[in-house]
Amino acid sequence: MSPAIAAAHRGRLFALGCATSFAAIPLLGRLAYDDGASPGVVILTRLLFGALAGGIVVVALRRRWTVPRRDWPAMAVVCVGWVGVTVGYMASYYYIPVSLAVLIFFLFPVLIAVVSPLVARQRPDPITLGAAIIAFVGLAMALGPDLGALDWRGCALAFMAAVGATSTLIISQKLLTEQDLFAFSMHIHWICSLVIVAGFVVFGVPTVPVSAGGWLALVGVAGFYVAAVLQQFAAIRLAGPARSALVMNVEPVLTMLGAALLLSELLGSWQMAGAGLVIAGVLLSTRSEHRP
Repeated sequence: MSPAIAAAHRGRLFALGCATSFAAIPLLGRLAYDDGASPGVVILTRLLFGALAGGIVVVALRRRWTVPRRDWPAMAVVCVGWVGVTVGYMASYYYIPVSLAVLIFFLFPVLIAVVSPLVARQRPDPITLGAAIIAFVGLAMALGPDLGALDWRGCALAFMAAVGATSTLIISQKLLTEQDLFAFSMHIHWICSLVIVAGFVVFGVPTVPVSAGGWLALVGVAGFYVAAVLQQFAAIRLAGPARSALVMNVEPVLTMLGAALLLSELLGSWQMAGAGLVIAGVLLSTRSEHRP
Protein backbone atom coordinates (compact mmCIF):
# COMPACT_ATOMS: atom_id res chain seq x y z
CA MET A 1 0.00 0.00 0.00
CA SER A 2 1.42 3.38 -1.03
CA PRO A 3 1.93 6.12 1.59
CA ALA A 4 -0.74 8.28 -0.09
CA ILE A 5 -3.37 5.53 0.09
CA ALA A 6 -2.44 4.74 3.71
CA ALA A 7 -2.77 8.43 4.60
CA ALA A 8 -6.18 8.58 2.91
CA HIS A 9 -7.36 5.57 4.94
CA ARG A 10 -6.17 7.20 8.17
CA GLY A 11 -7.93 10.38 7.12
CA ARG A 12 -11.20 8.51 6.63
CA LEU A 13 -10.85 7.02 10.12
CA PHE A 14 -10.36 10.50 11.55
CA ALA A 15 -13.41 11.67 9.60
CA LEU A 16 -15.46 8.83 11.06
CA GLY A 17 -14.20 9.75 14.53
CA CYS A 18 -15.14 13.37 13.85
CA ALA A 19 -18.67 12.39 12.79
CA THR A 20 -19.03 10.15 15.85
CA SER A 21 -17.86 12.92 18.19
CA PHE A 22 -20.21 15.47 16.65
CA ALA A 23 -23.07 12.95 16.83
CA ALA A 24 -22.50 12.49 20.58
CA ILE A 25 -22.89 16.21 21.33
CA PRO A 26 -26.69 16.54 20.97
CA LEU A 27 -27.24 13.28 22.86
CA LEU A 28 -25.16 14.49 25.83
CA GLY A 29 -26.72 17.93 25.56
CA ARG A 30 -30.18 16.38 25.84
CA LEU A 31 -29.09 14.50 28.96
CA ALA A 32 -27.77 17.75 30.46
CA TYR A 33 -31.10 19.45 29.69
CA ASP A 34 -33.00 16.63 31.35
CA ASP A 35 -30.85 17.14 34.46
CA GLY A 36 -31.77 20.79 34.76
CA ALA A 37 -29.23 22.60 32.58
CA SER A 38 -30.53 25.42 30.43
CA PRO A 39 -29.46 25.83 26.79
CA GLY A 40 -27.32 28.86 27.65
CA VAL A 41 -25.05 26.84 29.95
CA VAL A 42 -24.54 24.07 27.38
CA ILE A 43 -23.88 26.58 24.59
CA LEU A 44 -21.37 28.62 26.61
CA THR A 45 -19.52 25.51 27.81
CA ARG A 46 -19.03 24.32 24.24
CA LEU A 47 -17.84 27.74 23.05
CA LEU A 48 -15.42 28.26 25.95
CA PHE A 49 -13.82 24.87 25.47
CA GLY A 50 -13.47 25.62 21.75
CA ALA A 51 -11.89 29.02 22.49
CA LEU A 52 -9.45 27.57 25.04
CA ALA A 53 -8.45 24.73 22.71
CA GLY A 54 -7.85 27.17 19.86
CA GLY A 55 -5.79 29.46 22.08
CA ILE A 56 -3.65 26.58 23.36
CA VAL A 57 -2.89 25.43 19.81
CA VAL A 58 -2.04 28.98 18.68
CA VAL A 59 0.39 29.45 21.58
CA ALA A 60 1.88 25.95 21.33
CA LEU A 61 2.49 26.22 17.58
CA ARG A 62 3.48 29.91 17.79
CA ARG A 63 0.95 30.88 15.16
CA ARG A 64 0.09 34.46 14.31
CA TRP A 65 -2.98 35.29 16.37
CA THR A 66 -3.89 38.77 15.12
CA VAL A 67 -6.62 39.43 12.54
CA PRO A 68 -5.97 41.93 9.71
CA ARG A 69 -8.11 45.03 10.10
CA ARG A 70 -9.59 44.62 6.64
CA ASP A 71 -11.03 41.22 7.62
CA TRP A 72 -12.95 42.34 10.70
CA PRO A 73 -16.21 43.23 8.87
CA ALA A 74 -16.34 39.75 7.33
CA MET A 75 -15.32 38.24 10.69
CA ALA A 76 -18.27 40.02 12.32
CA VAL A 77 -20.65 38.46 9.80
CA VAL A 78 -19.09 35.03 10.41
CA CYS A 79 -19.52 35.51 14.17
CA VAL A 80 -23.20 36.32 13.73
CA GLY A 81 -23.63 33.19 11.64
CA TRP A 82 -21.71 31.03 14.14
CA VAL A 83 -23.81 32.32 17.03
CA GLY A 84 -26.83 31.30 14.97
CA VAL A 85 -25.33 27.84 14.42
CA THR A 86 -24.38 27.23 18.04
CA VAL A 87 -27.47 28.73 19.65
CA GLY A 88 -29.87 27.38 17.05
CA TYR A 89 -28.62 23.80 16.98
CA MET A 90 -27.82 23.39 20.67
CA ALA A 91 -31.11 24.96 21.76
CA SER A 92 -33.31 23.25 19.15
CA TYR A 93 -33.35 19.86 20.83
CA TYR A 94 -34.41 21.53 24.08
CA TYR A 95 -37.80 21.82 22.36
CA ILE A 96 -37.95 19.01 19.79
CA PRO A 97 -36.51 15.47 19.54
CA VAL A 98 -32.81 15.25 18.74
CA SER A 99 -33.43 13.07 15.68
CA LEU A 100 -35.65 15.69 14.04
CA ALA A 101 -33.39 18.59 15.03
CA VAL A 102 -30.40 16.98 13.32
CA LEU A 103 -32.43 16.35 10.15
CA ILE A 104 -33.41 20.01 9.90
CA PHE A 105 -29.89 21.20 10.68
CA PHE A 106 -28.33 18.90 8.10
CA LEU A 107 -30.05 20.73 5.31
CA PHE A 108 -27.02 23.06 5.37
CA PRO A 109 -24.85 20.99 2.94
CA VAL A 110 -27.75 21.12 0.48
CA LEU A 111 -28.22 24.86 1.03
CA ILE A 112 -24.48 25.42 0.47
CA ALA A 113 -24.58 23.45 -2.78
CA VAL A 114 -27.49 25.60 -3.99
CA VAL A 115 -26.38 29.00 -2.68
CA SER A 116 -22.64 28.82 -3.52
CA PRO A 117 -23.16 28.95 -7.32
CA LEU A 118 -25.62 31.82 -6.89
CA VAL A 119 -23.04 33.79 -4.89
CA ALA A 120 -20.55 33.14 -7.71
CA ARG A 121 -23.24 34.25 -10.21
CA GLN A 122 -23.62 30.80 -11.67
CA ARG A 123 -26.55 28.45 -12.01
CA PRO A 124 -26.77 25.40 -9.75
CA ASP A 125 -26.47 22.24 -11.83
CA PRO A 126 -29.40 19.84 -12.16
CA ILE A 127 -27.88 17.31 -9.74
CA THR A 128 -27.64 19.95 -7.03
CA LEU A 129 -31.23 21.05 -7.57
CA GLY A 130 -32.36 17.43 -7.54
CA ALA A 131 -30.50 16.88 -4.26
CA ALA A 132 -32.22 19.90 -2.73
CA ILE A 133 -35.66 18.68 -3.80
CA ILE A 134 -34.98 15.18 -2.44
CA ALA A 135 -33.76 16.57 0.90
CA PHE A 136 -36.70 18.94 1.38
CA VAL A 137 -39.24 16.27 0.41
CA GLY A 138 -37.61 13.92 2.89
CA LEU A 139 -37.75 16.57 5.61
CA ALA A 140 -41.45 17.15 4.91
CA MET A 141 -42.04 13.40 5.23
CA ALA A 142 -40.07 13.20 8.50
CA LEU A 143 -41.82 16.17 10.08
CA GLY A 144 -45.25 15.72 8.52
CA PRO A 145 -46.88 13.17 10.85
CA ASP A 146 -45.98 15.04 14.04
CA LEU A 147 -45.76 18.62 12.80
CA GLY A 148 -48.78 19.72 14.79
CA ALA A 149 -47.35 18.26 17.99
CA LEU A 150 -43.85 19.71 17.52
CA ASP A 151 -42.75 22.93 19.20
CA TRP A 152 -42.29 25.49 16.43
CA ARG A 153 -39.42 27.08 18.37
CA GLY A 154 -37.29 23.96 18.03
CA CYS A 155 -37.94 23.71 14.28
CA ALA A 156 -37.17 27.41 13.78
CA LEU A 157 -33.97 27.19 15.83
CA ALA A 158 -32.72 24.15 13.90
CA PHE A 159 -33.40 25.86 10.57
CA MET A 160 -31.70 29.04 11.84
CA ALA A 161 -28.66 26.88 12.60
CA ALA A 162 -28.73 25.47 9.05
CA VAL A 163 -28.88 28.97 7.56
CA GLY A 164 -26.12 30.13 9.91
CA ALA A 165 -23.88 27.22 8.91
CA THR A 166 -24.48 27.99 5.24
CA SER A 167 -23.55 31.67 5.54
CA THR A 168 -20.60 30.98 7.86
CA LEU A 169 -18.98 28.38 5.61
CA ILE A 170 -19.46 30.40 2.43
CA ILE A 171 -18.09 33.65 3.90
CA SER A 172 -15.25 32.07 5.88
CA GLN A 173 -13.91 30.23 2.83
CA LYS A 174 -12.13 33.36 1.59
CA LEU A 175 -10.99 34.39 5.08
CA LEU A 176 -9.34 31.03 5.68
CA THR A 177 -7.15 31.47 2.62
CA GLU A 178 -5.61 34.54 4.28
CA GLN A 179 -5.67 33.69 8.00
CA ASP A 180 -4.33 30.95 10.22
CA LEU A 181 -7.04 28.33 10.78
CA PHE A 182 -6.49 27.96 14.53
CA ALA A 183 -6.28 31.71 15.16
CA PHE A 184 -9.45 32.18 13.14
CA SER A 185 -11.23 29.54 15.23
CA MET A 186 -9.95 31.05 18.48
CA HIS A 187 -11.28 34.53 17.64
CA ILE A 188 -14.65 33.21 16.50
CA HIS A 189 -15.13 31.19 19.70
CA TRP A 190 -14.05 33.98 22.05
CA ILE A 191 -16.28 36.57 20.37
CA CYS A 192 -19.27 34.23 20.37
CA SER A 193 -18.63 33.39 24.04
CA LEU A 194 -18.79 37.11 24.91
CA VAL A 195 -22.07 37.40 23.00
CA ILE A 196 -23.57 34.54 25.01
CA VAL A 197 -22.35 36.06 28.30
CA ALA A 198 -23.96 39.35 27.29
CA GLY A 199 -27.15 37.39 26.68
CA PHE A 200 -27.01 36.17 30.26
CA VAL A 201 -26.97 39.80 31.44
CA VAL A 202 -30.10 40.55 29.41
CA PHE A 203 -32.09 37.35 29.91
CA GLY A 204 -30.88 36.31 33.35
CA VAL A 205 -28.53 33.71 34.79
CA PRO A 206 -29.19 30.23 33.32
CA THR A 207 -29.56 27.05 35.33
CA VAL A 208 -26.92 24.33 35.74
CA PRO A 209 -27.25 20.54 36.12
CA VAL A 210 -28.36 19.31 39.53
CA SER A 211 -26.51 16.00 39.65
CA ALA A 212 -23.07 14.57 38.86
CA GLY A 213 -24.49 12.81 35.81
CA GLY A 214 -25.69 16.11 34.36
CA TRP A 215 -22.31 17.74 34.94
CA LEU A 216 -20.60 14.77 33.31
CA ALA A 217 -22.85 15.14 30.26
CA LEU A 218 -22.06 18.87 30.14
CA VAL A 219 -18.31 18.25 30.21
CA GLY A 220 -18.82 15.53 27.62
CA VAL A 221 -20.44 18.06 25.24
CA ALA A 222 -17.33 20.24 25.43
CA GLY A 223 -14.87 17.36 25.26
CA PHE A 224 -16.47 15.73 22.23
CA TYR A 225 -16.68 19.12 20.51
CA VAL A 226 -12.93 19.70 20.84
CA ALA A 227 -12.22 16.09 19.79
CA ALA A 228 -14.46 16.49 16.74
CA VAL A 229 -12.75 19.69 15.59
CA LEU A 230 -9.25 18.26 15.98
CA GLN A 231 -10.18 15.08 14.10
CA GLN A 232 -11.80 17.16 11.39
CA PHE A 233 -8.54 19.03 10.81
CA ALA A 234 -6.60 15.75 10.72
CA ALA A 235 -9.08 14.17 8.30
CA ILE A 236 -8.95 17.08 5.87
CA ARG A 237 -5.16 17.13 5.98
CA LEU A 238 -4.77 13.38 5.34
CA ALA A 239 -7.74 12.53 3.12
CA GLY A 240 -8.71 15.89 1.64
CA PRO A 241 -11.99 17.80 2.04
CA ALA A 242 -14.03 15.80 -0.49
CA ARG A 243 -13.32 12.33 0.97
CA SER A 244 -13.67 13.68 4.51
CA ALA A 245 -17.02 15.34 3.79
CA LEU A 246 -18.50 12.12 2.41
CA VAL A 247 -17.54 10.19 5.55
CA MET A 248 -18.58 12.95 7.95
CA ASN A 249 -22.06 13.01 6.42
CA VAL A 250 -22.84 9.86 8.41
CA GLU A 251 -23.22 12.15 11.44
CA PRO A 252 -27.05 12.45 11.24
CA VAL A 253 -27.34 8.67 10.93
CA LEU A 254 -25.19 8.17 14.03
CA THR A 255 -27.12 10.85 15.92
CA MET A 256 -30.45 9.26 15.10
CA LEU A 257 -29.21 5.80 16.09
CA GLY A 258 -27.90 7.21 19.35
CA ALA A 259 -31.18 9.00 20.01
CA ALA A 260 -33.05 5.75 19.49
CA LEU A 261 -30.73 3.76 21.78
CA LEU A 262 -30.05 6.29 24.54
CA LEU A 263 -33.07 8.59 24.48
CA SER A 264 -35.74 6.14 23.24
CA GLU A 265 -36.59 8.45 20.32
CA LEU A 266 -38.15 5.98 17.90
CA LEU A 267 -39.24 7.29 14.50
CA GLY A 268 -42.07 5.73 12.55
CA SER A 269 -41.57 4.03 9.21
CA TRP A 270 -42.77 7.11 7.29
CA GLN A 271 -40.35 9.32 9.25
CA MET A 272 -37.50 6.88 8.70
CA ALA A 273 -38.17 6.96 4.97
CA GLY A 274 -38.09 10.76 5.07
CA ALA A 275 -34.84 10.70 7.04
CA GLY A 276 -33.35 8.42 4.40
CA LEU A 277 -34.27 10.92 1.68
CA VAL A 278 -32.70 13.80 3.62
CA ILE A 279 -29.44 11.89 4.03
CA ALA A 280 -29.52 10.82 0.37
CA GLY A 281 -29.96 14.46 -0.65
CA VAL A 282 -27.03 15.53 1.54
CA LEU A 283 -24.76 12.86 0.07
CA LEU A 284 -25.82 13.71 -3.48
CA SER A 285 -25.25 17.44 -2.95
CA THR A 286 -21.81 16.79 -1.47
CA ARG A 287 -20.77 14.59 -4.38
CA SER A 288 -21.97 17.14 -6.93
CA GLU A 289 -20.21 19.96 -5.09
CA HIS A 290 -16.81 18.22 -5.11
CA ARG A 291 -16.85 16.47 -8.45
CA PRO A 292 -14.45 17.82 -11.12
